[in-house]
Amino acid sequence: MIQENKEKNLEYAFNAAIASTPLWKQGDLLLLACSGGLDSVVLAWLLKNSGFDFEIMHCNFKLRDIESDQDENFVRSLAAEMNKIIHVKSFDTKEEMVVLGKGVQETARILRYRWFEEIILAKKSAGKNSWVLLAHHLDDQVETIAMNFFRGTGIAGMLGMKPKLSNLVRPLLPFSRAQIKEYAHAHSIKWVEDSSNAEDHYTRNHFRRGGGGGGGEIFPEVDHNLIGNAKRFAEINIIYQLHLEKTIDKLLFNMEGGWKIPIKKLMFTVPLDTIMYEIFSRFGFSVDHCIEIKKLFIASTGRSMQSHSHAVLKNREWLLISPLSEVKHKLVVIEDGISEVTFGNDQMTIEKVVVEDINVTDPQIALINGRELAYPLVLRPWKQGDYFYPLGMKKKKKVSRFMTDIKLSKFEKDQQWVLESNKRIVWVVGRRIDDRFKVKEHDAQVVKFRY
Repeated sequence: MIQENKEKNLEYAFNAAIASTPLWKQGDLLLLACSGGLDSVVLAWLLKNSGFDFEIMHCNFKLRDIESDQDENFVRSLAAEMNKIIHVKSFDTKEEMVVLGKGVQETARILRYRWFEEIILAKKSAGKNSWVLLAHHLDDQVETIAMNFFRGTGIAGMLGMKPKLSNLVRPLLPFSRAQIKEYAHAHSIKWVEDSSNAEDHYTRNHFRRGGGGGGGEIFPEVDHNLIGNAKRFAEINIIYQLHLEKTIDKLLFNMEGGWKIPIKKLMFTVPLDTIMYEIFSRFGFSVDHCIEIKKLFIASTGRSMQSHSHAVLKNREWLLISPLSEVKHKLVVIEDGISEVTFGNDQMTIEKVVVEDINVTDPQIALINGRELAYPLVLRPWKQGDYFYPLGMKKKKKVSRFMTDIKLSKFEKDQQWVLESNKRIVWVVGRRIDDRFKVKEHDAQVVKFRY
């Protein structure tokens, strides 16, 4: 009887945990990511024995030759034994590593989650609300927290993995690997061992054998303590986030094409290192990057550095942050009669109007003498050598010099467009019109461009 109760313990606790914190709704489709290893196989049997309906997904990364195919065959047999639908995807992971420029673990992670997303979208199109179930458990949670601590992280990294995030669910997080293994032995459940688990070059395996980075040898309760700390950090994080957002709102301002931060104000912010990390990590910068960004405080204008997704530039009294755009701008041709065009992420409306006040001060609006326009007009990014006659001036000026004079940043210059008519620049868009195209009081034909 005692043995029978021990066998049922995990099932009972599993169902109790699902009931107390609903991770999915009745009728939702559950998609179990199953490698064939102990954790995911036990999760499959827990779902089946608890009466949940689910489908199985398996990734074959083709990294361990015959072993990879043996794992796939094992999972296929498991699905057949349980009478469950199975989805299998094979990847040429080594080739994808070259394409993505990532290591083996990161490449496999990207490929896996891309495929999960594809299946979720396909199920959604078929009218099914679905969840991908991952078999991370308590020991994985401890390792994640320990790794984040040693790697260097903000407070969010000390919270560990969430039981539910987007369409990913981790129903085994409350349970230890020892509980999972005990359940498997009690029910004579078979699984396959991944030989790579014994290899030292996988970071997580090193932590797994060392018990939280080796701390388990000194502090036997290290796992329990780390999980307890994660819960406390979760509560601290609520207070932390409230204060953080108020502080960042006073430092980070939207601008055309990105964001800007006043350097002097940032320099006197307390605690500086923490606030800088929380701001710049949003744009792909690490703790080490933040140390280098500090050097921009006293650097000359024009100095910059990049993350994988953004660049930060020193521009006089400001730090300017802008996304790294890989989109190549193209010419936009505007025929007579067109009322609206889209270029880059922006739009422009065009209309013929009768105006009484020709002294428009809004730089987003250009009133142009229609008699001077020769269609089709061309809207394009500025280029070196471009010049125009700024409104009020009789001498020409290079567009590059004009942008420098009005103190545009490098990012703003990179995103600047011009409107052209018969090889003559009509408008440096959003900045200044050309004096040759200004509206005179007797002009009856006026074209209004609004950016």
